[in-house]
Amino acid sequence: MVGLGLLSRDDAATATLVELQERLATLAARNADDNGMRARVTVRQTDLTDAAALADAAGAFDVAVANPPYRSLDEGPASPVTEVALAQHQLKLTLPALARTMRSSLRPGGRAALIYPSARVAELLATLDGEGLRPLRARFVHSRADEPANRVLVEAVKGARGPLVVEPPLIVRDAAGYTAEAARLLGDDR
Repeated sequence: MVGLGLLSRDDAATATLVELQERLATLAARNADDNGMRARVTVRQTDLTDAAALADAAGAFDVAVANPPYRSLDEGPASPVTEVALAQHQLKLTLPALARTMRSSLRPGGRAALIYPSARVAELLATLDGEGLRPLRARFVHSRADEPANRVLVEAVKGARGPLVVEPPLIVRDAAGYTAEAARLLGDDR
């Protein structure tokens, strides 16, 4: 969904979507078809940690985005439904493995963008930086203005230097529903 959302903003862009699970890869291809983007989308059903399967992608991309599984087994048991467990828990894909794959797939100066739980921001920033992906922008996401952040958006650049800029928070909801900014970002301009 993230890849298709980005494609909807740039008619010249192309995307390679990588999904471990067969049913979800099929759904991604169907979504591309349904949204008239199939000619610009390649869906690969493979394991991101399988370097041989992704050897042709080394240094090939300008941008890599991820909404990875981010629950460790220390945070509670995984769902008994395998598809849900793989999507939510770090059973097959850890943060360090994801960072390595993102780094290897990006060209020099390429950008990596992730969403992650705000409580784990220190781990995310350290892992990205340790893999040669310098975090340059972060934005905390709050469900409501009076609630603590629950997610963080981070942009890192391969081989970059420089300080991290923490941008103003993104507030998702107000008393009327989505905030104007959240609605705009979701493609529902008010």
